[in-house]
Formats: sequence, C-alpha cells, structure tokens
Amino acid sequence: MMLVDHGQPTADGKLAPNQRPEADINIEFASRSKFGDESMKLAFFWRAANEKFATHYPASVGPHMTNTDSDPFKDLVPSLSLRENERGREIGGNWDPTHHQPTDVLTTFTDKDFMLGLTSAQTTLGALGRLVGAAVRN
Repeated sequence: MMLVDHGQPTADGKLAPNQRPEADINIEFASRSKFGDESMKLAFFWRAANEKFATHYPASVGPHMTNTDSDPFKDLVPSLSLRENERGREIGGNWDPTHHQPTDVLTTFTDKDFMLGLTSAQTTLGALGRLVGAAVRN
C-alpha cells in the first residue's frame, strides 16, 4: 500500500501512468485521540527519520489518521499510519485504484512506484533504529 501516488484521477477515472513528481509519504496521526500529543511527536520523529535516511521521496505529517488498521490502537498507545496518499481525501477520492483490488500485483507498478515503497521502508527502519538506539559502525 505504499506504491501508488500518481495523483488525482481524471474525469473518466484513470490515473496518470507515472508517479507524480510531488509524490510523498504521508505520516498521519489521530490528533483527537487519547495520545494525540504523543502521536504527533512520534509522527514528526518519523518525518525526521525520512529527512535523514530516505533517498528519494519526502514525508509530510497530517493530523487526520482514519480508516486504518492503526485506528484501534490510537487510545492505547501513541500511533501513526504511513501511506502513499492522505487516507480521507486522496485514498477516499480513488487516488489509488489498486488499493485492496485484484490489480494490486507486481506487474501493475513501475520502478518509481517501487522506489516510493523503498523510501517508506528506509524511513521506517531509520526511525525504528533511532528508537532502539542502534548505531552504524564503520
């Protein structure tokens, strides 16, 4: 679910064939949750990891985490969700027509799509490494 950021579909429902130049990783947290402040800090921590470790796509932070597997945890622990599009406005607007569809197969995606996925992995692994105090040895 971290591959397609081709932008808004055209009037006939089709997406551009390529990743949009302004593609990014969306880091969302639930601002109105019991752990809203802590989740916001965690989201910006993830964004900082993106700036340090990611090679291709930037990250943006938004306060409207919704309709995600992370939702049940928002009032138990600080939580966030990483996505290729904003959940409500963009995924809800069909910006990712492969989302949970039979077309969600390797042959559907381009190298730039896979690079968005790799960048989200770099961001996440960098953030997790920092959380546990991992260091790179030379």
